[in-house]
Amino acid sequence: MKKIKKNISNSNFLKKWLIKINRKLGFELVDQNNLTFSTRENTEEQSVTEINKKIITLPLGEVEIKNKVKSLVIIFRSFTNENKLLSQNKKRIFEEEKKEYTLRSLRSICRNISSFNKRFDELKTYLKIIDDKSDKSIIDQFNDICSKEKISYDIEKLDIDKYSEKLNFKDNPRMISHNCHIMQSKNFALKEDYDLIYFVEDDYIHAENAIEEMVCSYQKFSSQTKDDIILCPSDYPYLYQKYENTYILMGHKKHWRQVGESLCTYLLSKNTLKKYWSYYEDMFLNNYDPYEKPLHDLYKKVHCFSPMPSIAIHLTNINSVYGLSPQIDWKKLWNENK
Repeated sequence: MKKIKKNISNSNFLKKWLIKINRKLGFELVDQNNLTFSTRENTEEQSVTEINKKIITLPLGEVEIKNKVKSLVIIFRSFTNENKLLSQNKKRIFEEEKKEYTLRSLRSICRNISSFNKRFDELKTYLKIIDDKSDKSIIDQFNDICSKEKISYDIEKLDIDKYSEKLNFKDNPRMISHNCHIMQSKNFALKEDYDLIYFVEDDYIHAENAIEEMVCSYQKFSSQTKDDIILCPSDYPYLYQKYENTYILMGHKKHWRQVGESLCTYLLSKNTLKKYWSYYEDMFLNNYDPYEKPLHDLYKKVHCFSPMPSIAIHLTNINSVYGLSPQIDWKKLWNENK
């Protein structure tokens, strides 16, 4: 009995010594019996994603993060005064008032920011809401949602008069407001000092840890490709109507595929926004068909990726190919963010 105890003691000592050596050398030991990392001291340390350091995906190994980021701003464009879709005379899925989609979208984003901050408190996050004439009661609800999640934020009114004269079209009041909204959000991002920028419309409901997936995958892909990239959180169904080649990458916890088109919700770096400003300026000064044509031209120069399956659903009409991502429980996401 004493001999058995002595052998166990020696084995534990050897294991601890081996773990310390490996940690100092920067390696991780995986116990394939229970899929835990022996070099991690407790269950809370079992993740091997470290912002600005490394991402390990079993069994692919480690990716050293070379494209480091210190801050992220989420720019949320809200509009609650019209229930019909912008470019379609149709109702959205679930047929609620527009404000309901905006509130649930905001709630999903704030929950994401809160959980992200708890895991990666070394990266600064900020939520900027730019609102187009919502009632005070709705703005009060915005404040309640953000305050409950204890995130850093502010709410700014859309100033249409400041931007409308610059537009190259005057025949569509709703699109004028829409383009001014985009212009104001882009100008805010351009003048502020944030490494990553997430532009998001107010009819996208995000899955749990969607922002974590985007930030970590951005760091992984940009480190692997040694170049900036753009990420779109939605797996748009219309992109499956084309038979074309693509690239598939393994992100933080999702597969991502390269796409040549997106709508107006995406994450990119401040460097990309500055370097390709002319494309974004072209988009909000004009009213193209399709509206996002300058973005599609840009994606020939900067790779854009979207997740499979989606980590954010665009709540449009159920028959719209530009909206609801396939193979997602839309009702579940909707109910979770009530």
